[in-house]
Amino acid sequence: MRKTKVTVLLLLMALTVSLLAGCGGKEEEKTKDGYAKKLYLYNWTEYIPQSVMDGFEKEYGIKVVESTFTSNEEMLAKLTAGGTGQYDMTIASNYVIDAMKEQDLIEPIQMDQVKNVKYLDKSTLNQPFDKNNEYTIPYMTSFTVLCGNKKKLKELGVDIKSFNDLTNPKLKNNIVLVDDIREIAAMALKVKGYSSSTTKEDEIMSTLPWLKKLAKNVKVYDADAPKSVMISNDVAVGLMYSMDAAMAIEENKDLDVIYTKEPAQKCLDNFVIIKGAKHAKEARLFIDYVLRPENYKKVLDEYYGVCINNGTKKLLDDHYLKNPGANVDRKELKRAEYIDDVKDAASIYDDLYTKLKTE
Repeated sequence: MRKTKVTVLLLLMALTVSLLAGCGGKEEEKTKDGYAKKLYLYNWTEYIPQSVMDGFEKEYGIKVVESTFTSNEEMLAKLTAGGTGQYDMTIASNYVIDAMKEQDLIEPIQMDQVKNVKYLDKSTLNQPFDKNNEYTIPYMTSFTVLCGNKKKLKELGVDIKSFNDLTNPKLKNNIVLVDDIREIAAMALKVKGYSSSTTKEDEIMSTLPWLKKLAKNVKVYDADAPKSVMISNDVAVGLMYSMDAAMAIEENKDLDVIYTKEPAQKCLDNFVIIKGAKHAKEARLFIDYVLRPENYKKVLDEYYGVCINNGTKKLLDDHYLKNPGANVDRKELKRAEYIDDVKDAASIYDDLYTKLKTE
């Protein structure tokens, strides 16, 4: 009797599995080379041109389905809330890689299968956050700069030599800031002589009075397109990523990059593969495609990032080279400080930002 029940139970289980498999839909379509026809990318806004994704689809028959985020924190929140099953790959900054590994959000990337890594500047490889590049392949250096409207600043009688000059009352309602607390707090911390990646609560919170003073001059916090108000002459100066500054300079010749006595901020953005990705093979193929020098040039032609591809450096033209937001000052880039992982202190930075915006 017991054996009969077990047999019946096994049959029912098999039937259930069969039905569930049927509910999953038909088997995924493949290209003639055996690749899946879709790759799911979770990416920063305006970071890989559609032309590059279209070229990849044309060559391999794989469509890149892109969803976007505006900060590392937004990306992490989505993935930790159960979003890993929606994507195959993402682009993450150096200071969140440890957290992604600790939370089991990413898997080994198998860099040996991406031959075009050979073009990457060696200074970007084997970083402390991922020795031997087990989980990451560098994509681009993100460099944060001040972009200033020379004409408006002259009219206002403001000369910016330090981040502290941004609190000048003459700049009231004349500043745009990238909506990222780590970038904003870094300015205040440097003015006070602290590390921009400090984890000490008293140092972090001590910046609040300075930030509130700065806030009186801020017209808008914008994570998506801080360049827009610079292009339209609505503000005199902005803290933004160098690629946004470059695109703004391309549109408005009154704009230029401003370097202060305090060093700027930088981070290294990296390709990573999401844990359990269904299309990891296709993700590696896409990374390899993007790193081809001629394709990486297409990225820089549209988004003006800091070039870390030695093969592409030989292809760059005046369109890129003569733009100070794109071809950034290498001495300043070297002087810049990396934004580092602050681990549990991230919540203190979040509290700082809440106090800044609500009190």
